[in-house]
Amino acid sequence: MTVLFDDRWIGMHGIGRFAAEVSSRCGFEPLAVSGKPLSLLDPLRIRHALSGRKVDHYFSPGYNPPLGKPCSFSFTIHDLMLLDLPQLRSAAKTGYFEWIVKPGIKNAAVVFTVSEYSRQRIIDWSGAPSDKIVCVGNGVDSHYCPDGARWNHVRPYLLYVGNQRSHKNVEALIDAFAASTARKDFDLLLSGTLSDSVAERVRSNQLSQHVHGLGMVPEERLPSLYRGAHALVMPSKYEGFGLPLVEAMACGTPVFASNRTAIPEVCTEAAFYFDPEHLDSMVGALDRLNDEALLVQLKAAGLERAADFRWDDVAQRVKSAIEARR
Repeated sequence: MTVLFDDRWIGMHGIGRFAAEVSSRCGFEPLAVSGKPLSLLDPLRIRHALSGRKVDHYFSPGYNPPLGKPCSFSFTIHDLMLLDLPQLRSAAKTGYFEWIVKPGIKNAAVVFTVSEYSRQRIIDWSGAPSDKIVCVGNGVDSHYCPDGARWNHVRPYLLYVGNQRSHKNVEALIDAFAASTARKDFDLLLSGTLSDSVAERVRSNQLSQHVHGLGMVPEERLPSLYRGAHALVMPSKYEGFGLPLVEAMACGTPVFASNRTAIPEVCTEAAFYFDPEHLDSMVGALDRLNDEALLVQLKAAGLERAADFRWDDVAQRVKSAIEARR
């Protein structure tokens, strides 16, 4: 069975990880397509690239289907964040989902997603039959484990991994950190460079000595960053999955997280939850960071939960669904 896939999605982000891990395990072959995958011309480019090729199926790890139905195909909608969040929504993005993604769902053999939360949102939005939208989840590889090097920092630290868009709620995390007892004992390390709004919040809370942007952290160093952390804090208002949650749990790092969208589904009992919309709730969670009994419980539950997320299983779900529906 010959399956071609869109390798343009591979990169240092959640979809990029999903693309690389699934395609390599399934033995999918790259389809040479030029241009950016979310261009309005891209569905036509994909159709043209597929024309005349002997292919049993085409798979995209992102949400860019081909125009029409040039062959049996599948694609992946990780979440509907671009529609659900007013600050990310635009006329162009809404049009893309209505005119390209929704017809793509109708023409696809199967559509993949990564959480039951996202699956239900896609069904509700698109009206697709429930059996067409298949949740395959995400995984974590063996490099994310409790044993190994630990990130070196001058003080014990809390960790946030992700971008700093508004729905990630990092500004609120800075406010909560400033108001909590945690600031006395810990620094707060953020992956990436501080955005202007986050940097301003750090200055206004007089936390410049205790909140640090790490810039781009190479993927091979991420496990040490998780292992060295006292805890991972995930304050997001919206996640379609949240890979850092599983990566931290796999490294034995306790997780303190928002109680919204897919996060409780991913972590189940292995996280200490707070309401990301209420400062008092976030502060109360950070004030528990020295509760040793809680930390021991979260570490054990996290390691057990992380074992449920294996890229081999994700790839097998994708492959099996394609074979059953092509």
